[in-house]
Order: sequence, then C-alpha cells, then structure tokens
Amino acid sequence: MVEVGVVIWVKGLTVKFRIKKGIKVERGQLLKVEDGGTKYIIRVFDFEPEVLLTPMEIARLSIKREKGKSIVIYDKELRLYDTALATIVAQIDDDGIPRGPSSVPSLFSTVETLTSLDLKQLNLDTGDIPIGYVRTGHKASEVIVSLRGDKVIPHHILVSGVTGSGKSNLGKVLAYSIMKIREPKYSLIIFDCESEYFAGSSPTSFGLAHLPEAEERLLYITEEVNEFARTEFKFEFEDYEITRIILTHPLEIDLTKLHPYDFILTGEFSSPQEELLWIAYKIIGEEWLKFLIETNSSTIYSRLSRVVHKNTINTAKRKLKYLLGNGYIFKEEVESDLINIVLEAVKAGKVILFDIPHATEGEEKLLTTLIARRIFTLYEKTRKREPNEWESYPYVLIMVEEAHKYLSRTALTTVRGELRENIFSIISKRGRKYKVGAMYITQMPGELIEPVIRQSITKIILPLPTKPDYIKIIQYS
Repeated sequence: MVEVGVVIWVKGLTVKFRIKKGIKVERGQLLKVEDGGTKYIIRVFDFEPEVLLTPMEIARLSIKREKGKSIVIYDKELRLYDTALATIVAQIDDDGIPRGPSSVPSLFSTVETLTSLDLKQLNLDTGDIPIGYVRTGHKASEVIVSLRGDKVIPHHILVSGVTGSGKSNLGKVLAYSIMKIREPKYSLIIFDCESEYFAGSSPTSFGLAHLPEAEERLLYITEEVNEFARTEFKFEFEDYEITRIILTHPLEIDLTKLHPYDFILTGEFSSPQEELLWIAYKIIGEEWLKFLIETNSSTIYSRLSRVVHKNTINTAKRKLKYLLGNGYIFKEEVESDLINIVLEAVKAGKVILFDIPHATEGEEKLLTTLIARRIFTLYEKTRKREPNEWESYPYVLIMVEEAHKYLSRTALTTVRGELRENIFSIISKRGRKYKVGAMYITQMPGELIEPVIRQSITKIILPLPTKPDYIKIIQYS
C-alpha cells in the first residue's frame, strides 16, 4: 500500500486530490480513501494541474525555457502541483459490506493504493459467470469479476465499443464461462457474421471449438455440414493438434416452417402489409409464403378476393424477397427442422452458434428475429400453461450484434412518425418475466431508443467513438 495524495476538494461523487511528488497516477486507476472508519473506493478519470502563477509569470518563465535558460519557481510546491479527479464508486463501512456511496471523505484525507484485501472486499466475484479481471489503470489485478446469471440475464446487457475494442472477445469469454458451468443453468444464442467464434478469427487464435466443453455444450449451425450429426473437427497448431467431436446442423430452414409473425416482428412491414401476410396464411395455408413470392400480383389480388391493394402486394413481395435472400438459409424441402432443434438445445442449456458469414442483411435480420421470437414464445407459453416445466428451463441470453439496426429510432419509426414494435423491443420490455434476456452489442449506443438503454441493467462500456455516445449511456444508468 502506497500513499499517493491528499484530498483537497469534494463535490457530489467527485474527489479531487493532490498527487504526491514522485508518484505516478493513471487514468482508470482504483484507489482508496479511509476516513473515520469508512473506506471509499475511487476511480481516477482525469487530471487537472493546479497553477497558482500569474499570466505574466507564466509568460516570463515560458520564454526563458524556450530560449534554453533554466527557470526557478519560488515556493513551487505551493504554487504549482498536479491534481487528479476521481469518482467515488463504492463505500465500505465497518461491517465490510460494499455499498453505493452515501457520504464523502473529509478534506485532507489520505489517498492510497489498494491492497488485495480491498479489491476482494468489493465482492465483484460473487457470480457464476466470470468475465475477466479487475483492472486498475492499465494493469490487471488477480481479482476476478463475475456476473450472477439469474440476475443479469433477464435484465439484459448492453455492450458498447468501437471496432477492435474487444466485443467479440467478451462474447467468447461469456460463452466459455456458460459452457464451463456443470449444471446447464444458462443457454446462449450467438449469430456470428464474421466466423470468429467457432475456430477463432485466424489460424493462430482460439475459438469455442477448442474447448473440451464444446463436445457436450455447443450446437454449431453452419453451411459446412450436410446433416444433423456429431462431426469431427481437427485443429493443427505448431506443436500439437486438437480433435473435437461437436454437435452440428446445416444452416437451412424450410420455408414452410415460417410464420407471418416471423416477418411482422422484424418491424419491416406496415399494417396493410401485415394484413396481407395474415390473409395469405389463412387462405393458402402451409404454402402461403411460396404463393406470395412466386405468384404475380394480379393473381394474388384475385385469389385473396381483392381485399388487399395491388401496391401493398408489390411492396410486401419486395420486402419478403429482401428478408429471404437468395436461398442461402431459407430453402424448400429441408429434411430437418432446425427451429425445433434449436429450441430443444435451449432447454438443454447449450451454447448455440449460428455461423452466417455469407448471409445478406435481410437474411440475418429474419434469422435473428425468428429464432428470438420462437424462444420468447416458447418461454412465455410454457410459463402460462406449464409453470412447473418452465421453472426447469435455463435462463437464455440472445446476443444481438449491431443492435442499432434493430433498436434505433430510425429502424422502429414508421413513415407516419409512429414507433412500432419488433421482437427485440418486446424482449427488452417483457423478457425478464420469462427468463429471456438480450445482450445488445453496438458501436453506436447513441442511436438506440432510450427504453432499451434504461432497461439494460448491466452495461459494459468499451472504448467509444464519441462523447455523446458515452453520455447517453450514463444518463440512463
């Protein structure tokens, strides 16, 4: 434990302290102030040198330095010194229990570095899903940070950060921690658009497939296999080889398994277009989607008793084709029912990885929407009809990459200026009742609608591109 400074000013939760001469303090560093039996844990966020020199003195001294002359400042320690600004993040009283700060330290209290006991007293490792180590400044400590899944998952997680800030690595760590839990308490759904999760982003990096737990806890959905089976994978490294036998399923969903709600809850369709989908579903039956896509608009207009305008039919056909793509995922005459297999894997507490590097934006949107909707519907109906069975279901977390595509005001606003719902806005409001949570991952949190930020109780903030993005998160925390 090292003394680093003295408190010289306090306002709200902000502490300003004078830095002791010869001591290096870093942004992000965790320190403590002990005062009257209370320990305050503070985190440094900025620096503010204290200069008690007149402008004339500064001009005179700076020009001397510019000319290479030595300078002398009289009473330097009184008139020129470094200070740091820090936020009080926790308060630990005599009982040793960490709480939110309800008081502040006195002026001239001593600021010191943390000991390992101080870090342990923060109780950051009381959960069952470890996600990393406490960092103080640029150094990691030995104290683990863990989340309590049954509390965190249903109340949602917001992860914000620029490209390269570590969002995918965090996802891997989270998946690894869930797979390591012996009892299948949690299920995780991952949609991987960059093929980073399964075998890593490069031949020398690691992915979920390298873990021994992958053989029992991972369902891998990919275009690289042709049947639902256990598949052998070999990974060669410089000095050794890893072999894993992992449950896999081809990346394909039969068109006849799709329901109007799967499309409606993408948020892409207007009210008249939604009516068209429902009418076609009721009149045509299982082949309703094929009928709308392949039949010309005039025939559809006649077959549906002319109750839907032709312009509505044309617009809906265009949106359906955009979401269905070119047959990469959604196909005719598929033997296996991927949707049902995913639901069974969720109930078994597996990590389910969709590897979709070649999916179009429309295909990605439809796939994530229909999987999220089917999971939410399963949990909602089971809780209402078979509550005892629902109690046995694991908590499920759905990772939503590029969340601003689904949950921005632009994405959810109609041409008339009204906010519409999609499955993720529904989960953000109602998922906690049914053990269904979402992990919203985005580079642009400022684009998200306010209720989503507010309802994501756990927020993981990685480096962000702009101050407004950061401020918006803080405002709703």
